[in-house]
Amino acid sequence: VHVASPADVKKYVADIPPQAGVLISKAWPGPVTVLLPISKGLAGPALHDKRIRDRLCEGDVIGLRCPDEPVATAMLSGVDAPIVAPSANLAGQPSPRTAEEVLAALDGRIDLLIDSGPTHFGGDSTIVRFGDGGWEIVRAGVYNEREVKRLMRMSLLFVCTGNTCRSPMAAGLAKKLFAEQFGCAVGELRQMGVHVGSAGLYAGDGGRATPDAVSAARRRGAEIARHRSRKLTLDLINDADLICCMTEAHVRAVLQVAPAAANKVRRLDPSTDVFDPIGGGARVYDLAAEMIENALARAMSEIKS
Repeated sequence: VHVASPADVKKYVADIPPQAGVLISKAWPGPVTVLLPISKGLAGPALHDKRIRDRLCEGDVIGLRCPDEPVATAMLSGVDAPIVAPSANLAGQPSPRTAEEVLAALDGRIDLLIDSGPTHFGGDSTIVRFGDGGWEIVRAGVYNEREVKRLMRMSLLFVCTGNTCRSPMAAGLAKKLFAEQFGCAVGELRQMGVHVGSAGLYAGDGGRATPDAVSAARRRGAEIARHRSRKLTLDLINDADLICCMTEAHVRAVLQVAPAAANKVRRLDPSTDVFDPIGGGARVYDLAAEMIENALARAMSEIKS
C-alpha cells in the first residue's frame, strides 16, 4: 500500500511498533517498505471489511511504502482510497530504473506510463518486517542492515544549567516512559536503539544529581542516583536527534554554540520554562518534576518521531 506522507500510516495501522515509528519518521519519504503487524485489525473502520483487508494485507501483515517522488506524492495525495501497487517489473526480473526499461518489460501489459525521470536512488527499496519479537531485514536494498540500525537509533538529550536537577530528572523520567512504551527494562533501551542523556551548559563533569532530585524522580518511578553531570559540547549536540531544553534561555544558548542545530532544539514545554528548583527543598523539586513529567507526557509522540 502506497501512502503520500509518513502521517498516513495511521490510516492503516493504529498500534505502530515504536521502532517502526522511529524508522518511518527518519526514512520516509524514501526507499523503505515496512511490513507491520495488524493482528488487532486495520485502523480505519472503512477498512474492516474482510474483502478490503484481503486486498491490502497478507494474513496479519500490511506492507506500506511512502515514495520520495513528487509526481507520485501528488497523485497519492489526490486519492482518498487505498492505493495498492507493485514494482514496475515482472516477478523475478530486475527492477527498472527508467521508463524505457519499464516499457521493455511491460509494453502491452499496462495502459499508461507516466515518465517523471529515472529513479532517484537507483536501487531497490529495503524491506523491513516488524513484529512482537523485534524487526528483521526481509530484503536489503538502498539501505543495508547497518544503515537501518542507524536510522532506528534515536538519541534524545535534555539540557539545563548545571545538569544536577532538571535535566537529570527529565532524562530519568523519559527513560521510564520509553521503557514502558517498548515493554522493556530501562537498562535495555540502548539495545532497542534509544539513547537518552542529559548535559548542562555550565556543568562540571562528574557531579551527582542533588538528593532532592533523586528523591523526586524516584517518587515517580525513575532512578537517577547513578547520574554524573557533564558539560554540553558540540559533539553532544551533533550526536542528538532531539534536544529538549528546560528554558527558552537554554535554547538560545545551545543555538549560540550550534546555529545549525535549530531544527532539532526545542523547549521541553513549548508554553513555559521549567523553573530551577535548586535549594528549594522537596516540595519545590516535586513541582519541577511534575512540570517535567507532564511536558514529557504531552510531547512523547513527537519525541518518539
